[in-house]
Amino acid sequence: MSLRMQLNLLVAAMTAIFVVALLAMHLETTRSSVRAEVEAGNRVATQLFANLVPDDGVNGRGFGEFLSRLGHVRATMIRLHDRNGGLIYASPPDVRKPGREPPRWYADMVAPEPVHRSFQTPEGVLDIDADPTSAVRDGWDGALHMFQFGAVIFVLGNLLVYWLVWRATQPFARIVRGLDEVQRGDLRARLPAYWRAEAGTIALAFNRMTRTIEENIDARQQALEAQLRLEQNRELADTVRARIEDERREIARELHDETGQSVTAIKSLALALVRRTDSDETTRGAAQLIADTAGKLYAAMHGLIPRLRPLTLDSLGLADALREQVGDWRRRHPAVEIALDLGLLPALGETATVAVYRIAQEAVTNALRHADARHIGITLEAGSSALCLRVSDDGIGLPVDWRLAGHYGLRGIVERAQALGGEARIGNREPRGASIEVEIPLRR
Repeated sequence: MSLRMQLNLLVAAMTAIFVVALLAMHLETTRSSVRAEVEAGNRVATQLFANLVPDDGVNGRGFGEFLSRLGHVRATMIRLHDRNGGLIYASPPDVRKPGREPPRWYADMVAPEPVHRSFQTPEGVLDIDADPTSAVRDGWDGALHMFQFGAVIFVLGNLLVYWLVWRATQPFARIVRGLDEVQRGDLRARLPAYWRAEAGTIALAFNRMTRTIEENIDARQQALEAQLRLEQNRELADTVRARIEDERREIARELHDETGQSVTAIKSLALALVRRTDSDETTRGAAQLIADTAGKLYAAMHGLIPRLRPLTLDSLGLADALREQVGDWRRRHPAVEIALDLGLLPALGETATVAVYRIAQEAVTNALRHADARHIGITLEAGSSALCLRVSDDGIGLPVDWRLAGHYGLRGIVERAQALGGEARIGNREPRGASIEVEIPLRR
């Protein structure tokens, strides 16, 4: 049932109760009025005839003429009987409202108890009875008028209330349509401003809600688009990183297999020229210079190969590659104590192996170049669900703005960890130094 119908039924019920209450009050008032009128009329008639009859010296014929001249007495029925019980006289009925008799149930409700008085006269017996007929008829006419008035008020009042409720609830139909539009996905739906307080408040809240939802969806859409672009950029970066690793591996192999052998051959030929006895001093000097240069080139090349792609990473695995790299760092930086703690490592994929190695390489390189550290600790261990790498030092720590522009090495560590679904925590230690912790989930 709609709110409009509920309000109309409520007002109709209240109006009906009001009309019924008015009719009940009128009925009670009529009952009291009829009783008072009947009692008063009967008392007056009784007192009149009680004083008149004993002193009346007229004959029966004269007394009957007296009663005839008296005529109808309201609320009183007068009858005169002779000594044999014959009716000599009866007061005439009320002729003011002929044919407008009230219903029997109404007369029974408002009529008082019957009152009877009898007097002995020289002519016979005079009976005086209370007659509420006229009063009941007048009360019935009043009840009819009251009922008609109540019916008119009931109909007109309900019509007026129905129109007022229709006007008051008319905005709610538009509000329902607006909600349906939002349900269908039209978030640009707006409600007009209403001058009624309730409808205006609902419309204002509705417009604010749809505007907020629209803004949130737009912001979420933009966030999804940005996330999609970020994922695409990450995929591109992973592809570029993988391509770079492949190129590094190829370059390292070329340097080790081809260039290394060529440099070794050059050095051997130069040393052979140096050892020939038939060569002059100038030739032997030039050959020695070539041999020394080839040796330096070979040493520089072997120092470059691990930085490009350690060959042990492909042949022996991550643990041996880290041990080899730590040994190289110790030879280059004898004043720095570098500790390596490796646990039992599971088999990792190509991408994860390269990422962990590069993260450790970048973290230690930053500590050696910028931290002025004296102790560097490297710990790599596998947990139940993740591989944990920790690199810590006792240097000067990280700058406050390391997340801003620049510091591409540290940002690269974070990106490598996130690309594998992991997490990188980078920060300073107490009392000094920096710490880099990387957790990479293990694929089961």
